[in-house]
Amino acid sequence: MSEDSLHMYLHRFPDVRVRKGGGQGCPALLSYDLLRSDIKQRIFEKYGDVKQYAKRNRLQEMIQPDFQASKFFAEYLFDDESNIKAERQVEYNANATILNAVGNYVADATGKNKRLSGKTTGIWNAVSDAVNTLDKTRFPHTLPTNPLRLKEKFRNYQEHGYLQLIHKGTGNKNAKRVNDQVERLIISLYCRENLPFGTWVYDDYLKFLAGSLTIVDGDTGLIYDREDFFDDSKGSYITISRGTVWNILHDPLNDIIIDRRRNNRIDHNTQKTPYNNRKPPQYSLSKISMDDRQFSRKTSDGGKFTAYVAYDVASEAIIGCSYSTESPDLHLIWECFRDMYHTINKNHLVWPGECQVENHLMRDIEEELNQMFVYVTYGNAGMSRDRRAEHLHRKKKYGDEKRHQKGIGRWNGKGAYKTKSENKDEDYKQPRIPVGRLTHEDMESVIRYNNEPHPKQKLFPGKTRWQVLIENQNPDLSIPQKHKLFRYIGYSAKTSIRNNAYARVQYEDYRIDQLQAVARLKPNNYEVESFFIPNPDGNIEEVFLYQGETFITKATKVERYNEAKIERTEKDEEIRTDQAIYQAKFFKFEKDAIKEKITKKIEIFTPTLDNELEVEIIQVENPVERELTNDEYLKSLQDDYSSEWATQKAIDSI
Repeated sequence: MSEDSLHMYLHRFPDVRVRKGGGQGCPALLSYDLLRSDIKQRIFEKYGDVKQYAKRNRLQEMIQPDFQASKFFAEYLFDDESNIKAERQVEYNANATILNAVGNYVADATGKNKRLSGKTTGIWNAVSDAVNTLDKTRFPHTLPTNPLRLKEKFRNYQEHGYLQLIHKGTGNKNAKRVNDQVERLIISLYCRENLPFGTWVYDDYLKFLAGSLTIVDGDTGLIYDREDFFDDSKGSYITISRGTVWNILHDPLNDIIIDRRRNNRIDHNTQKTPYNNRKPPQYSLSKISMDDRQFSRKTSDGGKFTAYVAYDVASEAIIGCSYSTESPDLHLIWECFRDMYHTINKNHLVWPGECQVENHLMRDIEEELNQMFVYVTYGNAGMSRDRRAEHLHRKKKYGDEKRHQKGIGRWNGKGAYKTKSENKDEDYKQPRIPVGRLTHEDMESVIRYNNEPHPKQKLFPGKTRWQVLIENQNPDLSIPQKHKLFRYIGYSAKTSIRNNAYARVQYEDYRIDQLQAVARLKPNNYEVESFFIPNPDGNIEEVFLYQGETFITKATKVERYNEAKIERTEKDEEIRTDQAIYQAKFFKFEKDAIKEKITKKIEIFTPTLDNELEVEIIQVENPVERELTNDEYLKSLQDDYSSEWATQKAIDSI
């Protein structure tokens, strides 16, 4: 109907208008009963019975969310500690909200009827009609459709509250055909060492009830009694179906313990047990993770090729690696530590704060590890998920290695992770590679892997793993304390300090850095133990000397200079000058110590009783010693050190 037609209609039938309306929230109202029949028909076709629609809307407008009901049903627990299922919670919550609205609806209707001196009969019929016409997709209630039943439900709800809405049979422990004893026996039969099928368990249980099979508890030696599985109320043994056995074995709670008994520990821990949710450290070298790995490719003689690798967790970069054709042992581990030291020393990095290792082998050197690191974390056996090195092994293997090498994968893998097997494919021959080539190719792979973009580019935009390692070091850590580290990760050799200055290690002389260090030696004992790590080129630049548990000093390799003056180079002259200064300091120390601790001229006499000793005190002035000029001092160092004059002048000038 257009606006003009509406005005014309109202002009002809003014009684149709109930309220003219006007302004916001005050619409015009027309009397439905006074409308033309054709208009009523069009309204019915579009909205249905408007009188029922009005009733439904009136109750629906009173429905408000009941948050207390939602909380009650969500937190309610049955006797078996189980909660109400989600779909049941929705149903009970809808019932509660509608019954709350019914209370308001009844109070409102009763009040109006009494004010109009009308009767209150028929109200529950109207309430039932209103409840029954609610949209159940929006309000999924299960309230009674009968007015009397609905009235009874409402009164019980008013008296007992939310608890009355919970179905009486929900959560109750009704009599079960399968009791705990039957369930225990079924699970125990299924968890035998031969890992039987479920159908076998069902057959064995029936044979046990028939008396043709005897079941014994291997731990206690007790024989299971068939009478314990007799149902007195039914006068028969507790028989079950195959489906019941299947349900027992696949119950989620039972599946946990069954998998623990039937599956291997690693797979069980990986697939069934909870795990820690962690995030990597913010700084590099806060934590490193170490683990061994066996390469997919074999050596020339068909043997295995293994490595021990140290990863920085934050940057994922490899900072140490050692190789072997034998099973991992302590020698391989210490070689990895030494390689890690070279990496840290060469790049001026800090020493890691925490080291994550596996239990295997590492427990044998627990004391040494505790001295080397602030924290040492041991991975649990079978819990490979906890060790970062395990994940990084896989990332490198199926990343750079698979991209640049052949034969990377496992014969029992799937898809791209699978390789051919000689046992299953006679035409396939796995390549055999010399150890030197395997080592060289993996070292190249380490370099490529370290220089790949860091996986977390949002955190480290444009940075490689190696750049993150170098640029993001933990500021609370310090550079390696070599004299402590070398005692554990270095090689050792017995030696002695000679001439109060030198120790010979690996056929080379090393000069102690501090002259006073000999004071730390035990009386009349110059035997010491040297600790050292050769450079990658095999040279030993410095050693650290210990006598028992006491650190004595560091000793640096002695360089030699050409004794022929005409052949000396600038480097020779620097070496000779350094040795001259060292000797001069020694002689000065010697001279000062003599002056402090020794009286040069001392006489011993025995006094007599008859003669008094006459002592004459003579004051002697010390000669004034002239200080050498810089030119004179340098000239003294340039002369051959075998000269007594040059040595004395060098001593006096210090």
